Amino acid sequence: MENTTQEVAFPRLSDNEIATIGPMGEHIVVADGEVVFHAGQPNIDLFIVESGSIEIVNPWDNRRIALHEKGGFSGDIDLLTRRPIVVTGVARGETHLIKIPGDSVCELLMRHPQIGESLLEAFRARRILLNAQGNIGLKVYGGAECPETNLIREFLDKNFVPYTWYRRESFQSCTAEDPAGTGNAPTVDCGDGVVLTAPTLQHLAKCAGVWRECPAGTVDLAIVGAGPAGMSAAVYAASEGLSTLVLDRLGPGGQAASSSKIENFIGFPSGLSGTELATRAVIQMLKFGAQIVAPVCITKMETAAEPGEPHLLHLDCGNVVKATNVLIASGLAWRRLDALGTSRLEHAGIHYACTTTEAISHGSDEAAVVGAGNSAGQAAMFLAERYAKTVHIIVRGNDLGASMSSYLVDRILSMPNIVLHYGSQITRIIEDGRLHGVEIENASGETSIIGVGALYVFIGAEPQIDWLPAEVARDEKGFLLTGGDAAAAGGWPLADRAPCALETTVPHLFAAGDVRSSGTKRVGFAVGDGALAVACVHTLRPHNAAAH
Repeated sequence: MENTTQEVAFPRLSDNEIATIGPMGEHIVVADGEVVFHAGQPNIDLFIVESGSIEIVNPWDNRRIALHEKGGFSGDIDLLTRRPIVVTGVARGETHLIKIPGDSVCELLMRHPQIGESLLEAFRARRILLNAQGNIGLKVYGGAECPETNLIREFLDKNFVPYTWYRRESFQSCTAEDPAGTGNAPTVDCGDGVVLTAPTLQHLAKCAGVWRECPAGTVDLAIVGAGPAGMSAAVYAASEGLSTLVLDRLGPGGQAASSSKIENFIGFPSGLSGTELATRAVIQMLKFGAQIVAPVCITKMETAAEPGEPHLLHLDCGNVVKATNVLIASGLAWRRLDALGTSRLEHAGIHYACTTTEAISHGSDEAAVVGAGNSAGQAAMFLAERYAKTVHIIVRGNDLGASMSSYLVDRILSMPNIVLHYGSQITRIIEDGRLHGVEIENASGETSIIGVGALYVFIGAEPQIDWLPAEVARDEKGFLLTGGDAAAAGGWPLADRAPCALETTVPHLFAAGDVRSSGTKRVGFAVGDGALAVACVHTLRPHNAAAH
């Protein structure tokens, strides 16, 4: 796998390919030892080596990461995100380069798709290798049992920001207001002398270069939520020429990002992680010109006052986005576990996601997974195969197959280090600031204690749409009604047409993915919803023109 990734990450362009894209750039000569680009520099350009070489160096320790020789090229995903880069490039020998402006990279990808494919795959693979390097990017200091530390790590992981975590063993108070003054609050070294203590996500995003400015202006389509449905819609909308803005409270991936491995998504027979799916989708949407902004929350939505006018999205960063069409793809949040002692350990032993970020915090501790859906099954397999000595699955019902795919059920039943507890629920958390176990009660009312160091919860999920106005109809569980269901709810205001398949009771306000009533909670269905929502937008465009 590593050799394959290396080959994908560092291809060489042929003489013909260099000649093809050469006219898009400027031919420059860089002297031996001269810095071509430096860590922390935003809006970087693409450099293609005609002769000589560029050594890629880690600024923290001046260690060589890679060497781009003739036919090689610089850059990774930050060429598309336009964020500050985390490495430095130095010419070795007199080096002749083609410098293609960063703003022209997407044009290059579209104009020369075969070359673009090599570039995009290289960008993705390089970020994987960069993250595996260690001692690269930001430095995060904090304890595994500190919720603030784990939120920082989750945010950086979701937004593809390279960092190194320096684990503190203390599990005492870790807030910035710690009255004992124990100094356990998480800190982030951003480089250049900038160190943040217990930062907000907004401050962290600025430090990492993720945050540029609070978005404003008018777009054809604003998408709330960067899960599979939202990212799918962004790819289709941007590829068809719609100005597209994606807004998310944390970063790309949505609930799917909490999955360690998704195996029933078409086109990936070996499966892929939620993080890999998010990375590929973001690269694809950026290639077509969509924009993504995180972390940002919607505080209020004002629906269009008249047909043809835009909806108004009020953002917590202070600006207002005007959107001709709005797609709600904000997904769901896992319901919090209702058991004594859970609140203190959220993100600090009790998790609502299961990726490498959470798993490495607990080493080989025994673990418990609560839930009987695919996310719970994937988490149990991931932990049992790679991390935990024993994984306990705690299920209210008596049949995993009722809500879990059969392939996962078969694998779980065949794993010797997975123990199933049917007809059971957690009644109490055993902790002293660090998780030590859970008390479970079975259907007969008998209780027992299971010793675990980590608990992963995937039970029931709830839509996060409190900011939507009351005129947007919901079902009895709070999910958004669309299409025929929206029309039947009685609040549809237009006489000249019925709502589109994914349109809510408000014209030009759509819902896709898990937040939609009657939707199937699977990644593939969410992706299909995203594409269908864009088809609805295109169908309705003549109505906008007529209104104007």
